[in-house]
Amino acid sequence: MSNGRVSSLLAAENQFAKLALEKGTVDAVLKVSDQSTLIFRPHPVNARQFYYKATSDDAGSMKWEPLYAKISRSGDWGFTSGPFSYSINKTEPPIYGQYLSVWHTNNKGEWKLSLDTRISHQRPVQKQEKNIGDPNNYRFFRQLSPNRLKQREDLIVTTDKLLSNTLSKNQDIALESFLAKDSRLLLHGYEPVIGKEEIIKFLNRKDISITTVPLAANRALGSDLAYTYGTALIREKDKETKYYYIRIWESQEEFKWNVILEIFSLAEI
Repeated sequence: MSNGRVSSLLAAENQFAKLALEKGTVDAVLKVSDQSTLIFRPHPVNARQFYYKATSDDAGSMKWEPLYAKISRSGDWGFTSGPFSYSINKTEPPIYGQYLSVWHTNNKGEWKLSLDTRISHQRPVQKQEKNIGDPNNYRFFRQLSPNRLKQREDLIVTTDKLLSNTLSKNQDIALESFLAKDSRLLLHGYEPVIGKEEIIKFLNRKDISITTVPLAANRALGSDLAYTYGTALIREKDKETKYYYIRIWESQEEFKWNVILEIFSLAEI
């Protein structure tokens, strides 16, 4: 149940993790999802439709820890992200990676999953620091009319399209203009890259170029956090691979929307 603090979101995720261990992944996801929940497995699919069709639960064990989390000042929207490890059995080596979960509240104030995705990488060698905090303030202008809500989402889509168009012309300029100073990049096969300057250096060093096409957006009532997702084509040296991306946006100085996290998961497994 949301109390307007990030602690309530973390409590919901901890309960989700506990239920997954006790009852299995299928029951846990069905418990925290609603009719709108999308999961990327690898394509974006409705969580309830995906798991209702499951004939048996996953016998493996998954552990995860939220190290990066924020909640909107309206208390209705938030996200968590961090490392996970998945063990199929005691003889196989674990699978390591990073996850992103976007959450919203229903009309009862209960936290429900909006989006869930993950990437994998080798056993981590870097230590991640926690970055979890409440909003700086809780003041916002509540806009509930369907037209205003649609306009707010259109603004985020338009901003993502502008980023996507700029990426195709000059990647460095796009990243410099749209990434927050402490932005995070989660890319399949790599540990998290944190910081705008580090992300630009990493992509140039690896000879990675990214093009994206936005598909959808959603925005908190507090107008301080939003997400977009879509398709991506990533060229690393001479190899092109299809991905899905999710970007978390935050309204920062002078109400400018900046990307504080983006995750690229494989579109084909």
